[in-house]
Amino acid sequence: MKNQKNLKRVLTISIIVVSVWLFWPSMPQQHQNITVNESLIKTPLIAATKLPAEGVNKNTFAVTAEKITSNASAALVAKVYAAELNFPAYSQPLTDNDFDRLQPNHFNPQSIPVDDDGTQVTAALSKYRYTYPEPVFATLTGENIDNAELQLIDVSSGNLLLKSKFEQDKNNWYAQLDGEQNLPRQLQATVKARINGKNITIALALKYVDSIATLEGFDSAFNQDADMVMPANLTTRKKGLYRIRANLFDANNQPIAHLVSKEKLNKGSSHINLKAHQSVLQGKLAPFYLSTFSIELMSPAPGKPTKYGNSAIKKYEIKDFSVSSLSDTPYQPSEQEQQRLLLLQNMAEGG
Repeated sequence: MKNQKNLKRVLTISIIVVSVWLFWPSMPQQHQNITVNESLIKTPLIAATKLPAEGVNKNTFAVTAEKITSNASAALVAKVYAAELNFPAYSQPLTDNDFDRLQPNHFNPQSIPVDDDGTQVTAALSKYRYTYPEPVFATLTGENIDNAELQLIDVSSGNLLLKSKFEQDKNNWYAQLDGEQNLPRQLQATVKARINGKNITIALALKYVDSIATLEGFDSAFNQDADMVMPANLTTRKKGLYRIRANLFDANNQPIAHLVSKEKLNKGSSHINLKAHQSVLQGKLAPFYLSTFSIELMSPAPGKPTKYGNSAIKKYEIKDFSVSSLSDTPYQPSEQEQQRLLLLQNMAEGG
């Protein structure tokens, strides 16, 4: 009996490890997108955004030890992975429910109670990651706010770096900090507010980076076998392995696909090809456009941070491209992907 429990525990751990191995490369990363905001105006930049009721990214498969109790769980993982292999990793389908990929730089507002009746005050930043020289923009909402201040703190030393008073506009309060170059890596935005005679503090996590690369634009799309290829032009400030992400939309602003490409680039003018496979384009209404750009210089070694770039454009429209020019050849999984699927299927069968 004891051996049987041990065997089940080993199987559980194995499925968790294999599942993470399979899906980690394609998992969307929170707060990875760097875009250029339009000029700040008095109206708030923070839109009220609700997570979808069933906001589960179909490209992400969450695995917990509590749920993995039998070979049936391995079969489920295998089924999900097999479905992913209908499309190449560089061109995965995208829907309205894929919140993390559609809003990768979204900031989750922070709320705290201010009295025994459950009254709350809420603070938020316009986004999670900023690129120099972008200003940091914050909002504060709630009742009976007397005054408030936004502070930027160096977490490692506790030093106050920047501060700005909140100003009221109708029912909300707004504050802005001008960007500075070479800010510390570990930062915290702190809201100090006086509400109903009480001092309230709200800590907001953020990143402020100096751009390592800039997406300048795209050359005209062209067909290459079953792929629509979009050459992205970048100016890089350091050589290394770069990854660019973008979302593809149709003429009705409906999401089509999440596109990813990685390539080693030298310092200076470079380009990376983003590709959309014909399998995600069939039946979609042209003209298409790209948006939600993310540029990363991948970590060169453990302990070395990933660095981020920015985009000089918010949107790129793909004109005069015919989907019918693409080969209708289905995507063929690589040998490595097939081996991964076979391993999962063997686990599901108790092999």
